[in-house]
Amino acid sequence: MKNGKLLRMIVVSAVTVSSLLLSGGSTLGIETAGSHNSIKKGIQDIPFDTPSDYESEKLNEAVSRVKGKVGKGTSADEMELLGEVYEAEPNDTFDLADPINLGDYVIGSFGWSQDVDFFKIKIDSTQDLGLVGTQESYYNDLGFILVDASYNALEPDDAAIEDGTKAIVYYDVSPGTYYIFAADLLENGGGGLYALAAFSLEEDVPYYDNILRVSGDNRYETAVEISNMGWPYGADTVILARDITFPDALAGAPLAYQKDAPILLNPKGTLHSAVKAQIQNLGASNVIILGGTNAISSSVERELREGTGVNVRRIGGENRYDTAAKIAAELGGYNKAVIAFGGNFPDALSVAPYAAVNGLPILLSDKDSLPSETQSALQNVNQTVVVGGTSVITNNVINQLKSKNPQRIAGENRYDTSVRIAKSLPMASDMVTIATGENFADALTGSVLAAKYSEPIILVEQNRVPETVESYLKQQVPPFYTILGGEAAVSNNVLDKLASY
Repeated sequence: MKNGKLLRMIVVSAVTVSSLLLSGGSTLGIETAGSHNSIKKGIQDIPFDTPSDYESEKLNEAVSRVKGKVGKGTSADEMELLGEVYEAEPNDTFDLADPINLGDYVIGSFGWSQDVDFFKIKIDSTQDLGLVGTQESYYNDLGFILVDASYNALEPDDAAIEDGTKAIVYYDVSPGTYYIFAADLLENGGGGLYALAAFSLEEDVPYYDNILRVSGDNRYETAVEISNMGWPYGADTVILARDITFPDALAGAPLAYQKDAPILLNPKGTLHSAVKAQIQNLGASNVIILGGTNAISSSVERELREGTGVNVRRIGGENRYDTAAKIAAELGGYNKAVIAFGGNFPDALSVAPYAAVNGLPILLSDKDSLPSETQSALQNVNQTVVVGGTSVITNNVINQLKSKNPQRIAGENRYDTSVRIAKSLPMASDMVTIATGENFADALTGSVLAAKYSEPIILVEQNRVPETVESYLKQQVPPFYTILGGEAAVSNNVLDKLASY
């Protein structure tokens, strides 16, 4: 046994994780997708070692944390807030496997004696991977193994067991799609709970026990991953916004929250393949397009109807102000509204989770005057929140809003403004969503996810936590951060900093 790798896996298993499916050992001769008994036989043949005293101590530390997750009970909402995932039955075949991400806990149950559970995961680069699993009751015996895309169970390279808890390691797992197969080897069932944790063992892949990064290879796939996290059981409605311009989508978060709909990004002229696939994966029957045909063309509407069979509706105005006003009308009766600068994205997206949770429309303004479309949308409003300083919305606008009791929330820059919004308009959760302040895409698609979990969005630079943000986070000491986007958006240097608070 390579004790160093196993020990590192044991230490890393204390991180927030779910089930990661890995591949890279020799196959155990599984030839058919439906051969559950053959896969169970492969699990039973795993040669578990007894760990050394030092490894045993570390294993027990990690396992106590995994068992702590099981011991929380059955509150799915609480689990998901912490980056943990409940299995979604039925998931007893490869086709019905629950999609999971590296960095989650998977909490499952043995519903009946022959119950088996499949979890699906994608590995992006060759790496060493580890799994730790434990069960709530000694009447059950959690067995688990990695299965490749050809339905071959993979023999672990290292394995250790202590007090009914198992740790296994796979070396040099190739990129691709894999599955984790889990079952009660004692076949007692009884609804007993179990927990699985999976993670990379690479030295240069950092992990943090209070940080979950939600990201894809690009803005389209990041939006897909955000929708997977927030809507693991599907969504009836999807909001579609333009991929490279923000104006029509700035006001979209409150509508998306009201419809319990994820926001996906799409190019102007054609339906992106990842978007089409995710609409189908979510089981959506309705798509709402934000913006006119200059944002997303009529040909995309046609592709949606013909290619996915969904109902398509467009909310688009003559300009960004008109579109925001039409979205406000869609929300229904309101007597309070948020006013944001229509020429840039940071302030509108920082306030989006609060506006969404409280059913407030986000209306847009020019720097020096309120557009007529916005004035009309404010007809029945008696209170307004203006986000941003005088460099984006001048006091001329404040004067125009005098009868609407304006409250300005502004900082010295976009980062400071996001902090001041979080302080002035507190959310229910003490957890925090982090996004780059240098690009709109991740904060846009993540705004409704943050609203779903009642988290504020705080903006950072790609490689730096601004001083005002650092001061705020140190005072808040949030137990968990959700990071929107990959390293090109928020680097691991920033994550290192966050983890130190």
